[in-house]
Formats: sequence, C-alpha cells, structure tokens
Amino acid sequence: MKKNIVFCAYNLDLGGIETALVSLLNNLDYSKYNVSLFLTKKEGIFLNDIPKEVKIIDFNICESKNILFRKLVNFVKLNYFKLKYKNKFDFAAAYATTIKSCTKLAYHFSQNNAIWIHGDYTIEFDDKGLNKFVDYINVQKYQKIVFVANSILDSFTKRGIIFNGKTYVFNNFIDYNKVLKKAEEEVIEKEKVTFVNVSRHEEKAKNLMLLLKSVKRLIDDGYDFNLWMIGDGPDSKMYTDFVKENNLQDVVTFFGRKSNPFVYYKSADAVVLSSVMEGNPVVFVEARILGKPLITTNVSDALVDIKDKYGIVTEINEDSYTAGLKQFLDDGFICKSFDPEKFNQDVLGKLTEVIEK
Repeated sequence: MKKNIVFCAYNLDLGGIETALVSLLNNLDYSKYNVSLFLTKKEGIFLNDIPKEVKIIDFNICESKNILFRKLVNFVKLNYFKLKYKNKFDFAAAYATTIKSCTKLAYHFSQNNAIWIHGDYTIEFDDKGLNKFVDYINVQKYQKIVFVANSILDSFTKRGIIFNGKTYVFNNFIDYNKVLKKAEEEVIEKEKVTFVNVSRHEEKAKNLMLLLKSVKRLIDDGYDFNLWMIGDGPDSKMYTDFVKENNLQDVVTFFGRKSNPFVYYKSADAVVLSSVMEGNPVVFVEARILGKPLITTNVSDALVDIKDKYGIVTEINEDSYTAGLKQFLDDGFICKSFDPEKFNQDVLGKLTEVIEK
C-alpha cells in the first residue's frame, strides 16, 4: 500500500529552497508514495515543474493590510488545517524552515514528522535570540531534524542547542537532467571572460556589494572581464546605482529574474557567490553539473565540497574575495569530474530513511 506523505512550503517562486523542493518532488518514487504539497501561497514560476501526481493543498494566506483582520483570519486557518489534516499522513515535512504555517502545522499532519533546516541561522542571533528562534520554528516538537550541511548542525551545536529529535545531514536533490537540457535551450554570446551570479538581491544574506566592490577593484587594476547578474530583490536598486556611480555599465549586466539561468551558466567561464550565510547552495551543485568553476565565500560546506576540487573558496571580506577572482583571471581553474547520479542516489537513500524509519 502506498504511503501518504506531505511536504509543507511557502510557495514555488524562484529561490534555492524552492528549486531544491521541486528537485526532491521529481526524484520521489510515485509507485510508493501518494504525495501532497502544502503551500502557504499557491504561486511561483515552478508550479508547472512539479510532477502531475502531486496534490497541492493551498493554505491561501490572508495578506490584508488590516493587521488585526489578517492575524485573525490566518489564526482561524491554522486551526482549521490543523484539525482537518491531523495525523492524516504517514509522513509530514516542514520543508520551509521559517514559515509559520509550515512549522506550526506539519508536526500535526503526522506523528512521523521532520523539519528541514536550510540555513545557518546562528549567524543572525545572539544566544537569547537564537533560543527564541528555535522556539518560533517549533523544531523541538519534530521527531527528525534534517540539516542540508554539516556546518549548520555544527554551528547550532557550538551555540549549545541540543535537539530533541534525531538529526540527519544530507544535501538537497538536483534535477541534473533538467539542468543539462535547459542549458542547451539557448546560446548566450559573450565577448570576454565572464562571471555569472544567480541569487536573490538581498544584501543581508547574499552580500552582493562584496562582489561588486571586488569587481571594481579589479577593473581599476586593469583587468578586462564581464559580470552577469541574474535575479532581483529588495536591494536591486542599490546594486544598479553602485554600477552607474562607478561607471561599470560596460562590465556588469543585470538580466533580472530568469526561469532558466542555465544558459548563462553554460556560456560563462565561472560562477560567483559572495554570501555571508547559506544552507546548502543549489548553485554549488548546478555549477558542478555544468563543469563551471566556483569562486565562493566560505559558507556552508564550501571547504569540503568545493575547495581545490571545484573552485576557489575565499574569506568573507573584500581583500580575500578580490584575490579569489584575480586568481581565476590569472590562472583559470580545472574542475574535477562530478557524478550527479551518484550524488542523487546518496541523497535518496538518506531521504528514504527519514521518511520510512
């Protein structure tokens, strides 16, 4: 008999967690599972990418500007879904770590439940704030806690957080056939050595000013290259203003949000990431699939997964990051071979254990 399982997330818009979730859904065995997807908002560019077998449960969150009305409606909805789906599933996962509707409900949906921790949230909080955050996401009520990188679990442990549930560590799935196929859909022309960045334009986490300032320093030193930036977000204007103010329009091109960034990956010479915090960046695997070197700050498990094998790892400061870009421009980088099928099989084995055990 098939098991009924559900994954809870916010939406299916462009983002690392959403990309990883779609890949996960495309790697499940639908002869074994009836799969539901609980979405706080049924929207996003990836809605058409989920398998037809997946049933969507739409929370349809109220976003009224009237705060009291909004809170009341969403409180009633939380309790409605809690009662309607209480223990209706054989397994339930709160896949979106910080989304209240997910973390408050998933452990009610099944006694066999898990929560995913996608980011190193210890960076954001002092000890008091971190304990409040752990309470907010209800992590201690879950039977199992999945971390997408060893560095994240290590960070929580060093801060004295002892988890009640059983902990697991494994990366996110990658739909490598889709990556390879989409990379062939279009040819993006380039004129010179080109870096590409694909990320949400949010300075607090993505730290893109570090990338842009490093680019300016290298241009001032006489280097000749281009940077393509894919994505948008609340700080996009800050980045475009910096480019204009420093006369970098011929160097940096903003392409906005793209549902298929892989054609840009394929044409570029290297992928760049300048974040101050990441869980397990999907770009780490996407770049490896396409054989593109990474120049990344030391986030997630970069020292284990990337350094000296698939790219250059720098410290999170302007001198170090500029030196990393310069090293690539001077010497290039040859990546080791990568087996995405083996990567996914390893992830599937661990996911199956979380669902079945």
